This record gives sequence, structure tokens and C-alpha cells, in this order.
Amino acid sequence: MQVSVENVSELGRRMTITVEDANIEQAVQERLKSIRPQVKMAGFRPGKVPLKMVAQTHGPSARREVIDNLVQESMREAFTQEEVNPAGPPHIDSMDEEGEKFIYTLNYEVFPEVADIKLDDITLEKTVAEVTDEDVDKMIETLREQRLTWDPLKRGAKEEDGVTIDFVGKIDGEEFQGGKGQDVLLELGAGRMLPEFEEQLMGKKAGQEVKVNLTFPDDYRAENLQGKKAEFDVTIKQVAKKKLPKLDKEFAALCGVEAGVAALKKEVRANMERELATALKSLNKRRAMDMLAEKNELALPEAPVEREAEFLAEQAKNNLRGQGVNVEGIPFDIENFKPNAENRVKLSLLIGKIISDNEIKPDEDRVKQAIDNIAASYEDADEVVNYYMNNQEKLSEIQMTVVEDMVVEWIFDHVKVEESTSTFSDVVNAVSN
Repeated sequence: MQVSVENVSELGRRMTITVEDANIEQAVQERLKSIRPQVKMAGFRPGKVPLKMVAQTHGPSARREVIDNLVQESMREAFTQEEVNPAGPPHIDSMDEEGEKFIYTLNYEVFPEVADIKLDDITLEKTVAEVTDEDVDKMIETLREQRLTWDPLKRGAKEEDGVTIDFVGKIDGEEFQGGKGQDVLLELGAGRMLPEFEEQLMGKKAGQEVKVNLTFPDDYRAENLQGKKAEFDVTIKQVAKKKLPKLDKEFAALCGVEAGVAALKKEVRANMERELATALKSLNKRRAMDMLAEKNELALPEAPVEREAEFLAEQAKNNLRGQGVNVEGIPFDIENFKPNAENRVKLSLLIGKIISDNEIKPDEDRVKQAIDNIAASYEDADEVVNYYMNNQEKLSEIQMTVVEDMVVEWIFDHVKVEESTSTFSDVVNAVSN
């Protein structure tokens, strides 16, 4: 077998493969003989159909099968011989038979050669933060808010009161979609409804019926309502004030902690510290990866970028499906996902280079610690640990995460680091947005 390779672009290659002793006709005849016993044809007993007639009906498919097997086998051998790792499926350009020879050409892309990654003259920001007593107190207040009740009032409604209403909205005397509700609890001043709507409920008491008139803003989220004047018939069913639960042992038990308020605060702090550590790791990793991609230019093969864009598009569809959205009929242009896909493929190549050059391997202790951290938020931590340790796919995911963390640490070790101090809430919000 003879193999020649030529460059057709920076990453594009054309390979010509010549199989000198292909013997295609002989292979086709052998294939026809092998299938002859299974061929059924009227007037002949099974296995007695003349080979010539078998060739007439099955010859073209037998030839395709022989050539396909020949191409696949010789292509694998050629790629091994030339030490080629194509970036995507090769595309066969031409095929030709010359006597016993079989000659074909194929086009493919290769991955770029990644140059040594040098970060000597780069300054990278690294955020640090800690959970304060004030942060814990705020979180406790959030837990109380989540478990508040409402005490009915006889007086008129004021800001921060909860008003339970029925309402029907009309535009030009006609009800419109989304303009109707029953037993809706509205906290005045919380911004759930338009300010113009809430203002006209101030001072109103339970049992009153109110006509609320407003004009939807020109930038209202529902385009069909933008700038429209509407009238709402509103029935005030209840006016109530918040009643937060007392911060006591009973409240702690309600939150799943039986040992009292001090134990509750200790557990809340531990949970917040785990959340902060994860958020800091994510935020600083994002900065390191953004810098790595920005400072290293690479020509990228089209095939893996296309695959990654298709994956991101499918991921977006699944996210919408998870929110109850029917994605059928919604156009998903793959081109919109290409920039993100290109960045992910580039980072994969750069991270692979750092891992290879520095022989980075998952540290067993760190893998175990990562699994323990995940398990800590579950009631039966041991069961979660066993699940990860005995599930090779899940264990591999954790190992890869640890390796990526080690790559990020390598990056910070090779740049000038400027620390910036932040707060729990700012860090968590930065990661979630």
C-alpha cells in the first residue's frame, strides 16, 4: 500500500491511498459465493441458484460491501502508518480501479500544533472572600422569610402588606391573555406587579372592589401590550401583614436542626462556606480560562467546532424543555452557537497541552475530597460516596474536574496574581449570572 499526503490548507489534508493488490473482482466473487446458500429465488432450491443469477441481483451490493471494507481497513492502516489523528470524519473525494490496483483520495482536517504556553508577563486577578457573621445573619433572615405567615388585617393596605386579590383585565372592553388571576397574593412594594397597579391598591381594605387603570410601559415584556391602556376589575379578598417565625429552637427544628439556634447557625455557616468555596473556584477558573483563550491564538478544525455547536444547541433545547417550553418550531441556528463552541474547542486543546507538558494526573486524595464535598450536602453521605466510587463514569467526571482544578492552579502559579477581596453575596451572584 502506498500513501501520500498533501497540505491543502493550514489544517486541511488530502491523502491518496493506493492498494496495489486489491483484487476487488476476486473478493466480490468470494462474497457472492458466501451468500449464495441464503439466496432464495423462484424455481430453485435454497443454495442452488446459479452464481451468475446471484451476481445479477446481489452483485452491486456485494461490490459496495467489498469496497467499503477495503477502504475502512486501508484507511485505518494508512492513518496508523502516517501517525494521523483526524479532527473529524474523513470525506472520500474519488475512487478509481486500475487493474488489480484500487486508488482513492480523501480529505480531512487535523488538530493544530499547540505551541508552548508561556504566561510570564501576564497579571491575573484572583478573588478571595470569606463568610462573615453578617452573611450568616442575612441567610438566617432569608430562612425566616421563606417560612413567614400572613396575619389578616382590618385596616387599609400599606407597603409590605400582603394583599390577596382576584382580578380581570380588559383592553378596549375585551379581556386579554395573562390579564386574569384568582387568589393572587401580592406583596405591595415588592415589584411583582407594575407600580401603577400596586399604588391603586394602597389604603384598600378586604372586601372592597377596585377599578385599576394603567398604561403598559413601551418596553413591557409582552410586546402585544406595550403602550396599551388597560382597566382591571380587582376584588380585595384579604389584607395581611407578615409574621416571621421566632428565631428559637422550634424554628431551628423546622429547618431540620434539632440542637437549637446555635447549631443552626453553625450548619448555615458550613453550608455557606462550601457554597462560597465552589463559587470562588468557578469565578477564578472562568478568569483563568478566559485569559488562556485570549492569549493563545489557534486555527481550529471545523468538524469538532460543528459537533460542539450542535451539542450546545441540543443543551439549550433540553434546558427549555426542562422549563416546560415546547421547542418544536423554535428555530435554533447552529451559527449562533459557533463562537462559544470555538472557545470550548480552543480551551480543550490548550488544557490538553498543559496537562500533557506537565504530566498532570488526578490526585487521589483530591478526588476523594471532591466526592466528600458533594456527599456532605446529602443526608446519607456514605451512600453518595459509594455511588461515585463504584460508578466509573461518575468517578471519571470527578477526576477530570480535579485535573482541571490542577490546571487552573498551574496557571495561577505561572502568572503574576493580584488578589481582590469580595463578599459572599457578590461572588455567588457573579457566578450565577
